[in-house]
Amino acid sequence: MKLVILSVKLIPCNMVQPTTFAEKNEYELLNMRKLLTVIICATFCISVVQAQNSESMLSMKERQIAAISGSAAKGDKAGLAMALTAGLDTGLTVNEIKEVLVQLYAYCGFPRSMGALNTFMSVLKQRKAQGIDDVEGALPTSQDAGRSVEYGTVNQRKLFGRDAQGAVLSFAPAIDQYLKAHLFGDIFGRDNLDWKTRELATIASLAAMNGTENELKIHIAHGKYNGLTDAQIDEIVTLVRASEWTPETPKTFSPNNKVTARKVFYKNRYDITLSADIYMPADMDVNTRYPAIIVGHPFGAVKEQCAGLYAQEMAKRGFVALAFDASYQGESGGMPRHTVSPDALVEDFSASVDWLGIQPFIDRKRIGVIGICGSGGFSVCAASIDPRIKALVTVSMYDMGRATRNGLGDAMTDEQRKAMFAEVAVQRWREAEGKEPRIRFGTPEQLPENANAVQKEFFGYYRNPERGQHPRYLGTRYTSMAALTNFYPFAQIKEISPRPVLFVAGENAHSRYFSEDAYKQANEPKELYIVSGANHVDLYDRMDKIPFNKLTAFFKENLK
Repeated sequence: MKLVILSVKLIPCNMVQPTTFAEKNEYELLNMRKLLTVIICATFCISVVQAQNSESMLSMKERQIAAISGSAAKGDKAGLAMALTAGLDTGLTVNEIKEVLVQLYAYCGFPRSMGALNTFMSVLKQRKAQGIDDVEGALPTSQDAGRSVEYGTVNQRKLFGRDAQGAVLSFAPAIDQYLKAHLFGDIFGRDNLDWKTRELATIASLAAMNGTENELKIHIAHGKYNGLTDAQIDEIVTLVRASEWTPETPKTFSPNNKVTARKVFYKNRYDITLSADIYMPADMDVNTRYPAIIVGHPFGAVKEQCAGLYAQEMAKRGFVALAFDASYQGESGGMPRHTVSPDALVEDFSASVDWLGIQPFIDRKRIGVIGICGSGGFSVCAASIDPRIKALVTVSMYDMGRATRNGLGDAMTDEQRKAMFAEVAVQRWREAEGKEPRIRFGTPEQLPENANAVQKEFFGYYRNPERGQHPRYLGTRYTSMAALTNFYPFAQIKEISPRPVLFVAGENAHSRYFSEDAYKQANEPKELYIVSGANHVDLYDRMDKIPFNKLTAFFKENLK
């Protein structure tokens, strides 16, 4: 994005001031006209910048081409199948995808290219059996036989903006001839993909492989020359290099045929790559701008648990919903793993707003948030400082700062708090000396014999394979406890007003007092909604308890 600085010369304050009534009127009129010029110009520049921003990220089709190319280059058949399916669903034609996979032979070899084509054939066969008739699309126009080198020389010059040069080409002239004849003459001469798209696919494949740094650098320059923006290139590389990406992510809930979901990646302001699942109505019109809802998971949890369930259900009800893994957790990046940084966890919500707001199918003026359990407190803090969050719902909210420094029910004594700090200090010495980190599990793997009601409640969700058990629920670093005690999510809660907040809590929830206290501190408009007969964890996954109709009505009213 370019910063446009306007310079408008106003009448300096040290000039001779007007004395007569007529002079004063002329003076004021002149300044008013110049001020109006500033406003008009500024408005125009803002519009230009916003337009640039909306066009700076990859389209849904382009993201799938990057995912297809990266998966094919890695030899990741499962990820490729998912990317191919998503690509067809977003409107890529059979021949467009085929062309991407054919081109890849030049960058990752015939075995990967042909293997990817075989996977594509299997995907098409499966979709055909399901009654899906995918659009074939246009075939490339044919080239004159025997003129590949000639065409390739011209295309190479147009593609690069200059004649191809390099020590390797001089050292092995045959490579230069093969590149001109086969790649730039035969492949880049085929016109069913434009050169910007071909470079996009090339960058994605090179970024996915090791040992291709020099070639990647060269093709990034070629991609920019052919219309790719810096933001688009960053998105391509982030997408295919997300180190913890797994193509088929298990979820603790069943999919809904009225909703489609796909994995996305984006970065927060700490340059941490966040992994998220975006849930969209199956009948979604990509030419329409939808309201969006960001869903934050409970403290120490992952997006494939209740956050994903909420996102899927809200997508079924007409919203686009995004469930993300917090920094240092799940499939998101950040080192060291399982760290708890309140600032980063708050930032993750704003980063999610960033990403959603530049998608062409999202109305950036209609973005809301649902924060569940610990994310409830983090989302309050985020909404307090980010006015782009237009409406907020917290469910079974925890104030993790208060819970850590005071214990549940504020039962922790000063002595116990000092003992905790001392224990954290000892563990920091251990880790500084190279010993293994201590991981704190919110829910133990084995329920102790003297377990209290709260422990039993969480155990019944997180350690129950029929409910919330998930392999990436791995706890948090014990040394993060000290930082949490300095977290006060309600310090600026009044700043959310006049944007609305809905606090949802179970009638029998041990955490109910967090929502009640937040409600008291918040300014209008606000509502405290108590779910009859529900405990804290009931609102994670009990469909008969979660007030989805209430949430739907709230967001439809406040995201319009």
